[in-house]
Amino acid sequence: MSFVNKNLGKPSLVKPIASVIAVLLLVGGIYTFFGSKKSESVKEEVKKEDSSELDIMGGGVKPSGLDLDERVKNVEDVEKVVAKWIEANPHIVIQSVNNMQKKAAEDRLKNSQKNIVTKKDEIFNDATSANYSPEGYDVELVEFFDYACGYCKKAQATVDELLKSDKKIKIIYKEFPILGQPSLEMSQVSIAVNMAYPESYKKFHDALMKTNERGKAAALKAVKSVGLNSAKVEEILKNQKDKIDSVIQANLALGNSVGINGTPGFIIGEELIPGALDLPSLKQKVSAVRASK
Repeated sequence: MSFVNKNLGKPSLVKPIASVIAVLLLVGGIYTFFGSKKSESVKEEVKKEDSSELDIMGGGVKPSGLDLDERVKNVEDVEKVVAKWIEANPHIVIQSVNNMQKKAAEDRLKNSQKNIVTKKDEIFNDATSANYSPEGYDVELVEFFDYACGYCKKAQATVDELLKSDKKIKIIYKEFPILGQPSLEMSQVSIAVNMAYPESYKKFHDALMKTNERGKAAALKAVKSVGLNSAKVEEILKNQKDKIDSVIQANLALGNSVGINGTPGFIIGEELIPGALDLPSLKQKVSAVRASK
């Protein structure tokens, strides 16, 4: 899955750092307790375990190697304890950070689901978005994609198989160029094609998805390959540039607001699907939406 490379999409380090501090404070407290009590029983237990592993909170935490009878008197002593403990247990710190990041991702996904409900009119609006609408469709699938994204190309093959096996699915295409200037140029051409030849958009889209070439030249080559007038498309690119760019900016803002920070990203019903799905899973999602109606 390709990811957005901008500040809006960067995960915050505040929570992971806070979790590490909490762990370190706990460790400092443990050592203070042991140092003040001079617990012989603890020392004997550590000896019985051959100092190989100290099971604190069931986490397989290894001892730092410091003398448990040593009293923690000042900040320097705490720093020494912390440094030695981290050196002995880097995996615990890493796991703590990973858990915090996982929780943050889960929270973002929950918030995304809420935003999908409130922004359904924007998401499923095809007034400025290209679409493939077979007669009698009963399910809408929205796709946020980047023509330079390899994962999008793989997802395209799956979507093609889905459309071949199910003739009642509408696709709404949202250009979401996040991989640099070549991606932007291809999206601009794509939107211009939809303005000039909306009925031929899917044919163009499929052709451009199948090529590994990048940039405006590659997109215009795809225009010609499906029998469309590239001069007309270039004229729209020139005369309608502001409108084309506003469509792209609206797609980027909409995608970010519903939790899409990479490509491909799909929305079906009120569910966000971040990344590509295999065909059976995608069919299952479609069936679930139908069953809910």
